[in-house]
Amino acid sequence: MKTLKGFKEYCGETLAALVVPVKNQLGVNMPEFWDELENISRSYCGAAAGFSGFIYYSETVKFWRAYRKKITAHMEQLAWELGENVLQMVCSFNGLKDYDQGDIARALYGRYDDDLTSIYNVFAWFALEEVANRYADYDYENR
Repeated sequence: MKTLKGFKEYCGETLAALVVPVKNQLGVNMPEFWDELENISRSYCGAAAGFSGFIYYSETVKFWRAYRKKITAHMEQLAWELGENVLQMVCSFNGLKDYDQGDIARALYGRYDDDLTSIYNVFAWFALEEVANRYADYDYENR
């Protein structure tokens, strides 16, 4: 049986810290949360397909600003697991390939800057997609 506690344990520490914030941002109850994560993980476009709470810059930037440390911690953990530099890994994200590495670094580690809104958006989408993709694995293993 799928449970929030079981899913968070499956996620590992850094991603588990983002599960409830993602659920709250989506604004759904638990059965809807599982369905939404499944929809996101199956979407060809990922978060860019448009999911409640992660559509408008006003939503995604607010999410990034509220959970920046947790998202960055997960990025760092993932990069370490992949044997990559965090900045190089992040620069390879689909939505960031046309951005200057310096701007991406400022968005990751610098002060908030309105000029970096679209980068913050990608970071919020990263968190959403990471939770959704991990859920797909969890769901598969718990059928």
